[in-house]
Amino acid sequence: MLLTDVNEIVEPRTPTLSQVQDFMECEGWVPQPPGTAGRMWIKNRARIGVPETTGEDSNLVRGIIERIARFERKDLRFITNYIRYYRTDVALLRAARDDQTETISLDAASTVISNARTILRASGTTAWSERSNISGNYSRQGDEVVERARMDHTVHGPFMIPVLVPLPHVEGLAAPLPDVEGEQLFRAAAEPFARRVTRTLAQSLVAVNEVIIQPERMPTARDLHTAVERGVSREFCSALTRILEEPSVAEFTAQFQWAPAVQASATIPKAVEIEATAAGKVKRAAEILKERRVEPRSTFSGVIVELRHVREDPYGLVTVSTIRHGRSCEIRVRLSYDAYQEAVTWHRDRRAVIVQGSVREGPGRRLIVDAPERCRPIDENFLPEPRQGQVIQLHPHLPPGS
Repeated sequence: MLLTDVNEIVEPRTPTLSQVQDFMECEGWVPQPPGTAGRMWIKNRARIGVPETTGEDSNLVRGIIERIARFERKDLRFITNYIRYYRTDVALLRAARDDQTETISLDAASTVISNARTILRASGTTAWSERSNISGNYSRQGDEVVERARMDHTVHGPFMIPVLVPLPHVEGLAAPLPDVEGEQLFRAAAEPFARRVTRTLAQSLVAVNEVIIQPERMPTARDLHTAVERGVSREFCSALTRILEEPSVAEFTAQFQWAPAVQASATIPKAVEIEATAAGKVKRAAEILKERRVEPRSTFSGVIVELRHVREDPYGLVTVSTIRHGRSCEIRVRLSYDAYQEAVTWHRDRRAVIVQGSVREGPGRRLIVDAPERCRPIDENFLPEPRQGQVIQLHPHLPPGS
């Protein structure tokens, strides 16, 4: 079975009224003052009445969605799923069998589900602090994301588990700020930590595939430095090994749908496929990460949230939102003007970057890297050439009024 659009395999279920209102507000619908029965929402020349209700009336909600679909000129099924997952990242985990039947043994299902949770939990910890061997010291922040995660109904086809990771509201929209004495400044919202967790999960699977599986030889400790920087840990590899070693599983695929409410980079992988025959290499990587301390170099990663450049200055500053020493923080990185211009495009495309260099404390306790040894997109060397049908557009953005 080739990977297909999530809207084709997930049966649309009616969103809640609050989900509909959240979607409308974020997509430019403006609520008017409330009346006796509700309030009118306006966008361009369209007007949709939304009654005030204390309960969930699915027929009422479906009526609102039908009117939105007519205005947006979109298929009702698409709009329904789009609104329902508007603020939710989805990892659709698929354990396929050679015979392509739609059932799986109960033992195998239990193995896949329990280890899928471990993979997400390990990603939650390494998203907070890259670590080759977690050894039971899972991060509280990552566990909070796991606790809020949900499992949706399984869907039609080979055994699939939709894992839902809700995202919080993001404060602060991307916008240029006025020039001050020749300084150009652009500021954007930080990446929610929950998105960082699902992004780390996707990056880790790609790193496992490219660093551990694709090379003909078995992985070495030196190889694994690169993977650990991307979020791979012993626990991640061990859980993945248990899934791949399950006799009922011929291949394991993770397909990602990124919540439209928070812009995702187009370079984040949409799908990663790992054959069960790779279990031996992944298991060996887990053993190395247990036997040897494979820690990342002096690196940190995150999205660029601020750009600063003074006219005629041969250098520019980018600010990376990241996590350091167990705390969320922002670190300024000083780049040559040519490198800064490249970073502007990474910021525009919302590509997370990985930075290597010495961090110092500057005026106002601001963290600064004056001369980075490396500042590149974290996905730069992890973009495999897709096989036909492997990588698809899961959740295209809905252009207003299109």
